[in-house]
Amino acid sequence: MPDPYLCVYGHTNLDYIMGLKEFPEKNTSVEVLEKRQYFGGTAANVATIASSLGVPTALASYVGRDLPAPFRSLMEEKGVMLEDLVEVEGFETPTVWIVSDSKHDQIAYVYQGPMGVMDRMPLLTEQALRSKKVHVMTGRPEYYLKLMREMKAAGKDLGFDPAQEIHNIWDAARFRKALPMCDIFFGNENEIRTAMRYSGAEREEDLLDLVPLVIKTVGAKGSILISKEGRMDVPAVEADRVVDTTGCGDAFRAGFYAGLYRRMGLVEAAVIGSSAASFIIEQPGALTRIPGWDEVRERAEKVI
Repeated sequence: MPDPYLCVYGHTNLDYIMGLKEFPEKNTSVEVLEKRQYFGGTAANVATIASSLGVPTALASYVGRDLPAPFRSLMEEKGVMLEDLVEVEGFETPTVWIVSDSKHDQIAYVYQGPMGVMDRMPLLTEQALRSKKVHVMTGRPEYYLKLMREMKAAGKDLGFDPAQEIHNIWDAARFRKALPMCDIFFGNENEIRTAMRYSGAEREEDLLDLVPLVIKTVGAKGSILISKEGRMDVPAVEADRVVDTTGCGDAFRAGFYAGLYRRMGLVEAAVIGSSAASFIIEQPGALTRIPGWDEVRERAEKVI
């Protein structure tokens, strides 16, 4: 088996999306109008889509013994290296229940499973030490700080991408320890604002005192690359239709790494990221419409 180019750390989830007419009062019940299960999780999304785009990718994640066989099979079929996908006895697989009403208000219930106690476990490093790039996503900060120190000592390129957990799992002290060990920081507009608050930055460019490159995703507007060379706006790639934006940001990351794997520059790689995301949003669920390299490249050529 070849060495991975990319190793992704983070969640492998089961996602349940439920629809209601309206949220009930306390201590009452309500009819669920629809319920769907999807495979997801930050790291599983990135690893599966990147692998589909031809990037040799390993997944490092903790799940329960109940991980559905079709989920594992999907990742294997796309080529994800699963040696560091660890099933932990005594836990169920991380699960998110997302409940929406007719007004599109939403409540999410998150069960962390073994990812909630990963800081008590030995570091998974076998695949990462064989990789060129390591991408750190959701999970426990103390685990990742130890991992980052080991990866930095090994000379690995580190991407830091805590996603929504930057707001409530990370804090300023640990964030300021993590960011200088990394080569790229990824975040959307809200996550970048929290990163600025944690680091004491007054401008987005001030984050460059701690990390060489910031990649800011801005939804339908595309992305912004921020480095010492300046700011570069990268346009979005238009989808045929927009059905569900779940996993869109993860697909962007996967496409971006697919561009780097093929020795593209940062701007072109970001366009590839936008192109990959444009396929994901055409179907509900993050891993329902997984594109291949040829179709992502073809759609990206409308912008590049």
